[in-house]
Amino acid sequence: MVKQFNNFLTIIIFFSFSFSQVTDTLKENSIDLKTKESKVVTISAKLSLGKFKPNAYRLSLFPRNRPSEIYISRMFFPEDSIQVILPENILNSDTLGNIASLEPIGGSYETIYRLFSKSSGEIDLGNFEILPKTDIIKLNIIDGSDHSPVAEALINTFQSGVLISTTTADNMGYTRLRIPVDRDKENSISILIETGGRYPPWQGLIDVPEGQSDRTIQLFRLDVIPGASLYSVIKDLTPFRRGPENGSEILFFLSRGDQLVITKVAGNRLFGSVRIDLHDKQSSNFFAGWVMNQDVKLLSEPLINQTEKKNE
Repeated sequence: MVKQFNNFLTIIIFFSFSFSQVTDTLKENSIDLKTKESKVVTISAKLSLGKFKPNAYRLSLFPRNRPSEIYISRMFFPEDSIQVILPENILNSDTLGNIASLEPIGGSYETIYRLFSKSSGEIDLGNFEILPKTDIIKLNIIDGSDHSPVAEALINTFQSGVLISTTTADNMGYTRLRIPVDRDKENSISILIETGGRYPPWQGLIDVPEGQSDRTIQLFRLDVIPGASLYSVIKDLTPFRRGPENGSEILFFLSRGDQLVITKVAGNRLFGSVRIDLHDKQSSNFFAGWVMNQDVKLLSEPLINQTEKKNE
């Protein structure tokens, strides 16, 4: 009888211990599961549409070193908030080791890429600006005499008199011109380069190949002879006349920003020369004539000296 009781007690102790272990294991697994479930990251972005209205957007996230291994690719509509939730541990831990791509759908738009680093909680990808697909001209602007870069030139791009884009060259005279691919290819593209009086404005037609291309444009300063002064035209359609008298023949009209080397003053009339580029900018010629004083302004020596020092 005692032996049977001992066997029964052993069985009870064994099952109690086993149940206790199972309960502890379940608790541990529950804690691990909660820990793993909490380690997610919310990745969001905003859109800047401007005048463009894509029908939808596809956001894709992938590691920078393995772009074929996409974490997630999801479609969003214009009224949706762009946001995805991912396990934090799948992101590449390298600095800027992940890439987000946003592809507008329903039109000819550029796919936008953004590098980002792994982080906890939330990752804000920032603002994605929707842009049309473009052909790109890598433009370098240099001094035609010493081939030094012309810094911070303002470049306006036109087609049929309509402004397409405005950009500013960097300190090395470099910028990218983006020309929409859906433009009217029957009409030429023209650009206007202005330097705030350091050089005469450069204006001309340019060829725009498909894809990416390179272009270098040379600017030339006007040489100011001793005793002469450098002036700039302040308004478009300024008459450049053969003589100083009223009604003298108009040789041609000057544009705002054109520069003249003035050597003679007669009352409110100034005599000097202007350089006109010929033969697709490959050569130039000087023409002498008269302008009214109120149509031009003096480019002061201090301004020119400061600009030259800035470029050195």
